[in-house]
Amino acid sequence: MKKYLNIFLLCWLVGGYCQGQDAARIDSLTNEYNRTNSDSLKLELLFYIINEYHYENVDTSILLAERARDFAVKLQDTLYQAFADEMLAGYHNVQSNYKEALKYDLEALRLYKQMNIGAGIAMTLNSIGEDYFDLDLFSDAYDYYQQSLKKAQEVNDKLSVAIATYNIGRVLKSMGQLEKAREYIENSMKMSRVIDDLEGLAYSGHDIGEILILEGHYDKALEELKEALELGEKLEVIILIPQIMGKIALAHEHLNNFEEAMEYYERALERFQELNSKSGITETYLGMGKTRMKMGEHTQAAALFDLSLKMAKERENNELIIQAYHEISKLHEKLGEYAQSLKYYKMYKALEDSVFSERQKEQFAQIQIKYEMANKDMEIALLNQKEEQRKVQLQNEEFFRNILVVILAFTGVLLITLYRSSVRRKKINNLLVAHQKEMEEQSRELAGLLEMKDKFFSIVSHDLRSPINALGGILDMLDEGSLTQEELRQLTRSLKTRLDNTRKLLDNLLDWALVQMNEITIQEETMDLNHLVDDNLSFFREVNDKHIHFLNEVEEKTMVLADKNMLDLIIRNLIANSIKFTGEGGFVEVSVEERNNDWLIVEIRDNGMGMSEEQKAQLFNTTTLYTTKGTANEKGTGLGLKLCKEFVERMGGEIWVESTEGEGSSFKFTVKKEPVF
Repeated sequence: MKKYLNIFLLCWLVGGYCQGQDAARIDSLTNEYNRTNSDSLKLELLFYIINEYHYENVDTSILLAERARDFAVKLQDTLYQAFADEMLAGYHNVQSNYKEALKYDLEALRLYKQMNIGAGIAMTLNSIGEDYFDLDLFSDAYDYYQQSLKKAQEVNDKLSVAIATYNIGRVLKSMGQLEKAREYIENSMKMSRVIDDLEGLAYSGHDIGEILILEGHYDKALEELKEALELGEKLEVIILIPQIMGKIALAHEHLNNFEEAMEYYERALERFQELNSKSGITETYLGMGKTRMKMGEHTQAAALFDLSLKMAKERENNELIIQAYHEISKLHEKLGEYAQSLKYYKMYKALEDSVFSERQKEQFAQIQIKYEMANKDMEIALLNQKEEQRKVQLQNEEFFRNILVVILAFTGVLLITLYRSSVRRKKINNLLVAHQKEMEEQSRELAGLLEMKDKFFSIVSHDLRSPINALGGILDMLDEGSLTQEELRQLTRSLKTRLDNTRKLLDNLLDWALVQMNEITIQEETMDLNHLVDDNLSFFREVNDKHIHFLNEVEEKTMVLADKNMLDLIIRNLIANSIKFTGEGGFVEVSVEERNNDWLIVEIRDNGMGMSEEQKAQLFNTTTLYTTKGTANEKGTGLGLKLCKEFVERMGGEIWVESTEGEGSSFKFTVKKEPVF
């Protein structure tokens, strides 16, 4: 019956009737296929070519159908993919590859359901039933045929209705319910006559003939089968013709017309071989063997039985293996070889029992599944009933629920309003607390700055008054004329030193004021660090009266990128600080080392008095002015190191001190290297 469905499919697809293989037409279609570059046109041409080969060359048809399916998948053409799957299923069924056929049919069913094509669904459900029928799973076959019939009736597909009705009769026939089977098949024949389905009449005639054989009406069977054969040959239903011939041979065998039986078996064998139908060939060899055995040609019968057994085992067809064992056992019994007969009979019974057991298990599993499905259906029905009751209850409670919703909504709005009000109050309180803390912090900072200002003005007034008073005293002594030339030189040198310190103080004050007002800008330029250090050391050599040794360890052409005035102030203040805390005859050394590719570390090192950890912690504090006396009781303002820190950080660097009390100090800061392009 699979053939019947595929003919319908192909005729629908190509718009005409399937005909025999035409070599000229195949060549023409193949040339056109090779010339075109359009995948969609190639796909259509493949179906035309397959239609030409069809069942006359099944292997080639399978290869072409697989190629067509690949094109359909590539083009995302779901309909053509379903067609190709159905064709592949049909061809594999002809070659007795029933499991492979089932795989393609199930995929075709999925695609037809996806496209919601009712006729395709009905046809494919029927094909799946055919696969299960050929696998001897009659319960599953019956279920799918019934589904196919129901779907075909839904979409009013009369042809599919006739096919499904016929196939249900076939299943009932295989299950031994001959009367019921005859009823379904005869109904199918009536439908086929109404819709002028001649091929359906040929199939139904074949099965009616088989039922008559099973009932022992061999002459009537021959009449029905010969009429079906004539119609099948007229329509060229090549898959059905050898099956009818096999049944005609069987009827002649029962009537002891052995020559006629062998003639029809040989004709059937030739047709099955053309179709490459393994199961058909095996069954025919078995029939021929039984006929030869009845004719007394035991050697030929044995060869035919052995051949059929071998092929059945290759196909793992247990039904045919069982039949072969049984016939071989009967042959050995006829020959008086009872031991061999018993051996094959035991094999026949063992396999028959095994198959029966497997079928029982399968049927039990099917029953179990259906039972579970029925239970689930009942559960679903109960759940639906409970759901209806729940809906009624919900409708009765709807009024109260609506009132409750309104009350809850009002309460929710009220609570949200209160919550937002509370959050707003907390936020305001937090802002007030934060503002209060900020004001307290600012007050502390202001108090510290005022304290620093008072101290700063005290230092400034003292340091400015000292050189002025000294200048006034010298002028008074000059006015009196009481100074010798040597005393005047000494006083002038002392006054120069004090004025120079005062000038430095004023420079630091000016820079500090600019920093506080954020009016100082960085003017970066490239300079030689060695020259800058050398200029500062030369100045301190002239004004130094502690006999300190100054060492410039910075190599020439050490180029840096910085603001010259800022860098000069930093170096000058750090050298002055080292001088302040270095004793008589000590040394101050300036050196440099690489930090990385972009930065240098400048170090001003002395062997002075050093400092404690507590002093180091106060050194760069920006909120207080910290100062101590030097080794010669020199005083300071505390501004110098603060300006150094400010200027170093503004140029992107960092400054720190390393010191051990009694061993000297080392001030270090980073400065950018000249960029290399």
